Amino acid sequence: MRATPILPLLLVVALMVATCGPAPVLAGGPAPHPVGIDGARTDARGGTQALGASVDAPPRRILFVGASVTEGWYASTRDRTYVALVANGLAEGRRVQVRMLAHPGATAEDASRWDLHIRSDYIVLQVATNDFVKDVPVDVYAASYADILDQLRAASPKADLVCLGAWLDPTTVNRLGVAAVDYDVATRTACGEKGGRYVDLSATYLDPLNHGPMGRQTYHGPGDLYHPNDRGHAEIADLVLASDVVPEAARPVA
Repeated sequence: MRATPILPLLLVVALMVATCGPAPVLAGGPAPHPVGIDGARTDARGGTQALGASVDAPPRRILFVGASVTEGWYASTRDRTYVALVANGLAEGRRVQVRMLAHPGATAEDASRWDLHIRSDYIVLQVATNDFVKDVPVDVYAASYADILDQLRAASPKADLVCLGAWLDPTTVNRLGVAAVDYDVATRTACGEKGGRYVDLSATYLDPLNHGPMGRQTYHGPGDLYHPNDRGHAEIADLVLASDVVPEAARPVA
């Protein structure tokens, strides 16, 4: 894992739900609203984050969609989440406008019902884990995932799209008798059809150093042994940033 500098961040992400407890996933809840920060309006949850760039430069609009890992479980602080680290890495001296739609326990079907029509330049999508855990059939998951991608592409046809796999051991089998890797295959296939880049998280998940210790103090409460710790979040961010360059031939035409 390459070192990821943790730059000062003003990424103030308002949490949509109570976030504490040891359970790996929670039941899905109401649709979240996009949250971020605003460099001009202190009363707004969405907006721009300046990192040493001219205020006249157009911001790079980044959208994260996911569940508990995307919401930051269980990094020690907000600026050590993969969302914050990716936002820093993509800034490159220019302003970035960050939006996040995330809810712990969300399945692809849950996320497909959110308002995903947010114009973006860069999108990171991470759902799959809860579909596996909740025994959603793979074909149902694939249909919901395709619906999410259709909505994201309708709003942002030229955006860079990064699709993360499940935060799971790929050999694990759920109560349907289906392995986690099958959900990853469905994710990779759908993402590729939309000109996106698939990023597998299984090797990062399988590294025990990316979990624990149990009960560690985090800004979401005591951490568990399932969700990524600071090291895990940093490795996820590294994987996302390594996939930043999407070949032009793979990008959809507006």
